Amino acid sequence: MSYVLAISLALCWGTAFLFSKNIVDVLPPYWGTFFRVLAGLVFFAIFFGVRRDSLKCPLRELWRPAVIGFLLILFPFAALSWGIQHTVPTVAGIFNGTVPMWSFIAGAILLHGEDRFTWRRAAGVLIGLAGLLVIMRPQWQTALHVPAGKMALCGYGALLAMALSYGLGNVLTKKIMVDNHSVSWQANTFYQYLLAAIALLGLSFALEPTPSWHVFNTKVVVSIICAGVLSSAVAFLIMIALLRRWGATRMSSVTYFSPVIAMATDMIFRSRMPHGAEIVGLALIFISLWLIQKKVQS
Repeated sequence: MSYVLAISLALCWGTAFLFSKNIVDVLPPYWGTFFRVLAGLVFFAIFFGVRRDSLKCPLRELWRPAVIGFLLILFPFAALSWGIQHTVPTVAGIFNGTVPMWSFIAGAILLHGEDRFTWRRAAGVLIGLAGLLVIMRPQWQTALHVPAGKMALCGYGALLAMALSYGLGNVLTKKIMVDNHSVSWQANTFYQYLLAAIALLGLSFALEPTPSWHVFNTKVVVSIICAGVLSSAVAFLIMIALLRRWGATRMSSVTYFSPVIAMATDMIFRSRMPHGAEIVGLALIFISLWLIQKKVQS
């Protein structure tokens, strides 16, 4: 059952980048992020309502969903929406594939046991960083001469911030949510989305023009629903289930498959073939993840 969940999670995460690109092709990035989070919030309101789950959360415990909501929803979704304006789903998927590396670093600092630091894992981190540099090298060269290259490089920076946030959020989700029972996971999840939606609504009104309703064509609406429900809400439920079974570092290894799925959707739906630097960088990241994920001897 765990492997079925892992495959489902990889499909949910891997298709998120195509949906996000479809959204930001039409909507401003923060408004696009808000509607994605709103779709997830509506899903959870219906899901928990049908199950009659209690959503009580004491005020003194509200910091828990606020922290996790910022690290796993508000910040990375917004960073993805902004960054993917200037790059492509394949590259976004590759950067997302580095999440286990950042989860390992966060876990080595915050957790104990299997997430501890070793020289082999340190080598894995360095190889992963080399893979990112290989992917970004063409844009570094272009940025010296073409303004669009500078924006693509900024997009890479936003995608890196997304991956860092996910890595830290994966570890803290287990530490302050899954392993803590002062707030039910249902209430924690619901308030993550509610607080993120409120913050994004204010951010969107403050920084971007309000989009006209006529831009919400079928493609955008379907992409918002798929990104908000399948790639976010349903994926979050699967992630929590895998965290309980596998722990933070092993669960994050699901992102091995996300770049491949993102690359496939880019080829199928946007007719874009990956560049050589992207393939070499992805190979280095896979080697990095193998070194990091390989079980440590007691």
